[in-house]
Amino acid sequence: GITRATNDDSQWLAAEAKALRETGWWNNYRKRVGNHCLWPCIRCNAGSVVEIDLSLHGLNGGITPQIGALSKLRYLNLSLNSLTGELPSSIGNLTQLAVLDVSHNYIEYPIPLAIQKMENLVSLNLSMNSFIGDLPSSIGNLTQLAVLDVSYNDIDSIPPNIGKLRSMVDLDLSNNWPLGPIPSSISNLTNLASFLQNNELNGSITQEIGRLRNLVSLDLSSNSLLGPIPSSISNLTNLASLFLQNNELNGSIPQEIGRLRNLVALDLSSNSLVGPIPSSVSDLTNLAQFFLQSNKLNGSIPQEIGRLTKLFALDLSSNRLVGPIPSSVTYLTNLASLFLQSNQLNGSIPQEIGRLTKLFALDLSSNSLVGPIPSNVSDLTNLTQFFLQSNKLNGSIPQEIGRITKLFALDLSSNRLVGPIPS
Repeated sequence: GITRATNDDSQWLAAEAKALRETGWWNNYRKRVGNHCLWPCIRCNAGSVVEIDLSLHGLNGGITPQIGALSKLRYLNLSLNSLTGELPSSIGNLTQLAVLDVSHNYIEYPIPLAIQKMENLVSLNLSMNSFIGDLPSSIGNLTQLAVLDVSYNDIDSIPPNIGKLRSMVDLDLSNNWPLGPIPSSISNLTNLASFLQNNELNGSITQEIGRLRNLVSLDLSSNSLLGPIPSSISNLTNLASLFLQNNELNGSIPQEIGRLRNLVALDLSSNSLVGPIPSSVSDLTNLAQFFLQSNKLNGSIPQEIGRLTKLFALDLSSNRLVGPIPSSVTYLTNLASLFLQSNQLNGSIPQEIGRLTKLFALDLSSNSLVGPIPSNVSDLTNLTQFFLQSNKLNGSIPQEIGRITKLFALDLSSNRLVGPIPS
């Protein structure tokens, strides 16, 4: 059983030392006599152990119940080891603990209900283990909790009272299958800065999500979410990244999306979104990554897209976009990749395409582009992949193409090109 210490200092220290020895974690440490506060990876305050950091120390076997005797402990990091078995219920005796990290181990079984007693927890990381069952509803008692990471486990439901964790800043529930719907109470977590969740979730994205105005990162990708993107998402004006790709979202992109002026990364790809690309996207002038591929978007590419001068990756491929490639695309001089293939674009390739000198991948294939290949493509000296196949391009292949010496993939097939292959 667990050795209970009295307030008598010598008894207390002896009990702590005994509990530490019984964990087996210091078995290889030859000097396990004398003051245990001098053992490696331990920090004491007023003679009591307050911190243990054994991250990446090759620990294996189970976590012994004796850990519960270290009731003054405030920080316990056992991450990146090979610990197995269960998280013992005696962990609930560590009521002073502020940080518990057992991530990257092989711990299994349900999360112990006794966790509800750890009311001083600020950060709880159980990720990358094999925990099963429900996230216990008693977790709602941990009202100091700011960080909760249970990603990469086999947890199958989120309690409705998760909305009680109003101190929560960073919540990662991702990669648990199959996790049921997101409780509507999540909209009470108004301090959330990061919410990650890709777990075969179904249902729609609630309008209430617009209440989470402190969100900096929202990732609901790779679920089975249906319905439209709620217009209330435009209230999340602190968002730097919004990932909704790989769902079954439909409807159009909200015109109000232009209010998210802090966005650096926006991915709405691989859904069933329809309608035009809203011209308001031109207000997202901090965007570096913009992915809308594999939807059913129609209309033309807005001329205003040329205002997004920080873009380095733009993918609008596999939609139903029509009209010419706007000449303003050539203002995006930081672009490294431009994918516009598999649309219904027409007109000619913009003459000024040679300004995009940082491009390493350019795919305009499977459209209805006409006219010649501009000779200044030879300025794209960083290109490694260049695809123009399946268009209606005419004229000859420019002799200058030989200057693109980094190319390892070039496809100009299925066009109306004439003349010799340049030497």
